[in-house]
Amino acid sequence: MRFTEKKNLRKIARSAVVCLLAFSVFATSALVNAPAEAAFSTKSPFTGKSHTHNNRFNGNLIVNGVDISSWQSKNCDWNKAKAAGVDFAIMRVTYTNYGPKTLKLNNDSVFQNNFNNAKKAGVMTGVYVFSQAKNASEGAQEAEFAIKRLKALGITPNKLDLPVYMDYEFAGGKLGRMYGISKTNATNAAVAFCNTVKAYGYTPGIYANLTFFRSYLDTSRFASDVDLWCAQYYTKCESAVNYTKWQYSSSAKIDGLLSYLGTKGNIDVNFWYINKNVNSKPLTVIKGKNTLSVADAKSPKFTITNGSATLREGTDYIVSGIRNNKQGSGYAYIKGIGAYGGYALVPITVAGSTTGNDADLNGKSANYLTYANTAKSSPLPVAATPALKKGKTYTLKTGLNVRKGAGTKYGKVKRSKLSKSLKKKSYKGKYAVLKSGAKVKAKAVKGNWIKVASGKWICAKSGGESYVK
Repeated sequence: MRFTEKKNLRKIARSAVVCLLAFSVFATSALVNAPAEAAFSTKSPFTGKSHTHNNRFNGNLIVNGVDISSWQSKNCDWNKAKAAGVDFAIMRVTYTNYGPKTLKLNNDSVFQNNFNNAKKAGVMTGVYVFSQAKNASEGAQEAEFAIKRLKALGITPNKLDLPVYMDYEFAGGKLGRMYGISKTNATNAAVAFCNTVKAYGYTPGIYANLTFFRSYLDTSRFASDVDLWCAQYYTKCESAVNYTKWQYSSSAKIDGLLSYLGTKGNIDVNFWYINKNVNSKPLTVIKGKNTLSVADAKSPKFTITNGSATLREGTDYIVSGIRNNKQGSGYAYIKGIGAYGGYALVPITVAGSTTGNDADLNGKSANYLTYANTAKSSPLPVAATPALKKGKTYTLKTGLNVRKGAGTKYGKVKRSKLSKSLKKKSYKGKYAVLKSGAKVKAKAVKGNWIKVASGKWICAKSGGESYVK
């Protein structure tokens, strides 16, 4: 993606590895109090230029990746791209036209082919939605359109290594549909997008450039699991938001990645910062060899246990590789699913043959420790949110879609169908989205849903997080 409108204008474990691990959330999205301060530099394998990283990333693993759309050919050779150092790719799945006043949603024409081939090549994947949402209702519509396509293609949450991002940026100048948008409306749209993505079980994220984050998004309103990705084409990223990914150039030329004309074209490139050492009280035990052959390193295998329970790959976790396609040092990236959120990094050595036996290092190497766990069976459970009660009045912590029933499968309610009192508490738009800060009384409670008026429902809690207080 770009942080200008260019893309649309042109067409758019030594013998064994064992560690104690706690799976959890991707990253906090709160504003950093102090301005970004650079501390160390590395050279990009894609541009050959040096880039300076914020000092808070000292000790982090810096992973190299790309983001692509229909600007790239469906005939890209992802095996070559992986060999060139591409360990992750974030691909446009859907997009919104920026010219018409009405919301027009579209599928990216090369997404399916590139996604499937990247996965086969061992490249970690995430997706993004090019947004031109003007309000919360449109942000939610964009998210639902994208999730519907992902599900139709069989891309469930456990098939993605990275989040579903909202690519939020101006396009089309004064003729663009977002021209003149307020910070409040832009933030409402972003919050609604993320809430919708999360409601379907996917991890949400927001992409924007330095200026858009600073002037149009109040990131203090984002939930703690919203991953932030900042664009600044410069030698350093000066954003004050707590980003985990930095898009630093749009002009890299990488083996295997072709333009839509079939030639080696300009590619957007990114750094992904992964913290190696966070949690001091891990939950699960990971066992497996970390000296692997080139063939075995493509799909490292581990046994992961939580007490007497053995976790299931594909259900409780997925395993991907970083710098794992040739001899040398790399990592296995283990991402938790469902009750086991978050990740673990396991160092591996890619050698001519597999050696060593399984063993338990009892967490002696802090490199494997991550965030505090969120597992339901954890001996360190997260604080439980209070039970919802009928008759209690709640204040919304974020903008929430209004539904015809208790569940996301129930249709959304048009704003015109709201009572006068609820209409005053909602954002303007076709569909009803209650404002952050609005007070509602629980007429009834069903699971994590509360009825706010005659036949109208909102999701009050999801994934251990409460949207009301």
